[in-house]
Amino acid sequence: MRIFAFFSPIFSICLSLIGQARPNVIVVLVDDMGYSDLGSFGGEVRTPHLDRLAKDGLRFTQNYNSARCCPSRASLLTGLYSHQAGIANFTGGDRTARMGPAYLGKLNKQCMTLAEVLKPIGYQTYGVGKWHVGHEELPTDRGFDEYYGYVRGHSASQWKVSNYQRLPEGRPEELHYEEDRFYATDAFNDYAIEFLRQAQKKDAPFFLYLAHSSPHFPLEAPAETRDSYLETYRRGWDELRKERFARQRESGLLNDSWKFTELSEVPVDRDDIANHFAGKPNPKWADLPQNRQEDLVYRMATFAAMIDHVDQGIGRILSLLEKGGDLENTLLLFTSDNGACYEWGPFGFDQSSRKGFTQLHEGDELQSVGGPGTYHSVGSAWSCLSNTPLRMYKHFNHEGGNCSPLLAYWPKGISKGDRWVRSPVHLIDFMPTILEVAQGEYPESHGGEEIHPLEGRSLVPFFKGAGEASERVLCFDHFESSAIRSGDWKLVRGNNRYKNRSWELYDLSRDRCETVNLISERPDLANRLEAEWLAWAKRMKISPYYEFVEMNPSRTLTKIQKNKKGYYLFRHGDQVTRDLAPDFSGNPFELIVTFERGKTKDGVLVSHGGSTSGYSLYLEDGRLVFACRNKGSLKVLKSNDPLPKERIVVSARLEKDGKVEVLLGEKVLSRGLFSLIGTFPQDPLEVGNDSLSSVSDYKGNTRFKGKINQVKLKIR
Repeated sequence: MRIFAFFSPIFSICLSLIGQARPNVIVVLVDDMGYSDLGSFGGEVRTPHLDRLAKDGLRFTQNYNSARCCPSRASLLTGLYSHQAGIANFTGGDRTARMGPAYLGKLNKQCMTLAEVLKPIGYQTYGVGKWHVGHEELPTDRGFDEYYGYVRGHSASQWKVSNYQRLPEGRPEELHYEEDRFYATDAFNDYAIEFLRQAQKKDAPFFLYLAHSSPHFPLEAPAETRDSYLETYRRGWDELRKERFARQRESGLLNDSWKFTELSEVPVDRDDIANHFAGKPNPKWADLPQNRQEDLVYRMATFAAMIDHVDQGIGRILSLLEKGGDLENTLLLFTSDNGACYEWGPFGFDQSSRKGFTQLHEGDELQSVGGPGTYHSVGSAWSCLSNTPLRMYKHFNHEGGNCSPLLAYWPKGISKGDRWVRSPVHLIDFMPTILEVAQGEYPESHGGEEIHPLEGRSLVPFFKGAGEASERVLCFDHFESSAIRSGDWKLVRGNNRYKNRSWELYDLSRDRCETVNLISERPDLANRLEAEWLAWAKRMKISPYYEFVEMNPSRTLTKIQKNKKGYYLFRHGDQVTRDLAPDFSGNPFELIVTFERGKTKDGVLVSHGGSTSGYSLYLEDGRLVFACRNKGSLKVLKSNDPLPKERIVVSARLEKDGKVEVLLGEKVLSRGLFSLIGTFPQDPLEVGNDSLSSVSDYKGNTRFKGKINQVKLKIR
């Protein structure tokens, strides 16, 4: 076993101030709440109880997350970057065979949760709410004594009691709800109170993880609370953003490095998804017709009501702890898992994020918004209000996506409350902080598995009055939106839904809101930070930067060859990163592949790109297929007859006028008409696979198990 080095002398200071009594710990996590939604961070939502925590505790201005709900939860629960815990991007299918161990889609065995570490040292461990780190293992399999909530997916209707369960399985439910009187946010608060009452009867400290799904879509809240916000939001996002910014400045949150930003651009997507604003700024409130405004008012009022009900629960928790004499020695940490969510465009969506559509609600229909049987999102423009004044949203590693408010409250352990802490911190810091105050140890192994060393730092020095911390480096990657924060410098790039996928460089000490890109002025610094990020990406085993030899015999090239006729030459297993791969965007090109398929019927011969742009030449049921993605639109040209099993040469040509030919030797197998591919993808060029976001809708295996002798590529 190893004990954290920081236990001494900081730990001895902590003990001298609070004695030997270990504090109770409560972690409250909300979902998709923006940077400025809390009253203590400038918002107009009624959050008096959370504002009390801010007034008597600490407010962290630079608290980073993992840009999305499930990887953020993985980081918070384990003290590791989410990639180390097995959730690089999202939960779901196991993609380790294609992409490596970071893509397991659930918590792995090389990490431990807060509950797993605290339970053996005498803490009672309780969990409530949203799990979302893999349903294959229940919370009670990962250290929690008791749990109430839901374990599958990112959301569930708040009005259906059947969506939620009491764990461990077979445990009688202490609280009973009628279907027409159930609301999940209130029920989560109820169960938090119930578990705390149970804990108060025992002679042991407790740990409570309260993971609200509010205010994540679907937007659902009691109509009475919703209606109390209607007049506020009828004033529109433009005016309310200015008012939030003014309150932030008055409170001391802002200094001259913060600039009031314009509305962020709407991420690039299909026109129906982006409400025809793809890649454009969100609209001004005054430019919308009155019926669209009123629809949006009801959406945002429901969003605010959800946060209001979270705050009501905080008030009940504080009251219970106060009456029981536990409040003084309880550490309470409150934050959000990411910035506000843009999905889809400025008008939001209805029904579901995958199969939904944008609907305009008018007249009597407005009264049902947020009620049982409905499904709405708030939209990207209101999310610009929620993130005031930071840019962009959840999914992105710009400040509006990966920075959330953090409140720390502990009357007995925090000296001099009502302070702003301006040093960068991260959700990975929760584990070392809680272990330090709990006098815990972090093991080298658990259940026969070696455990990753912690990545985070303790926040305890800030509790004791420390000012700025020493400089640190934090790195990020979520679905190819990447960033590195080193001291005051931040290098960041967007993914395929961002208007520009190139690296951007910001000096956050002078430009907290990322408004002035300095990359052309400091190219050497940008190159150094990119190299440092790349080293981290390889250590985190982020595909395609990580070469996992045992599972994937590919090799990442450091240079590429070109013959006298202008063809680039590749062989089976090659991977070529974006910065080295030939740029085909806007140009005609030709592929020539020499290979032997043998008994292999499926697999990719060569691919370059992903779900937004790129090309792929592959086999499907023994037939040759050529596919191109252009702005997300897929076109496929498939030959009719199976290919021979012996060594053959096939080719695909995309001409300047869009004409496409696929050939076996000199024989034309199929012809079609595509468009030139307009965007150069982030994904690598690969020979024998398509291991990241897929160019085509493959029906068989992507890894080609035959033999590829050579691939020739010519940009014409």
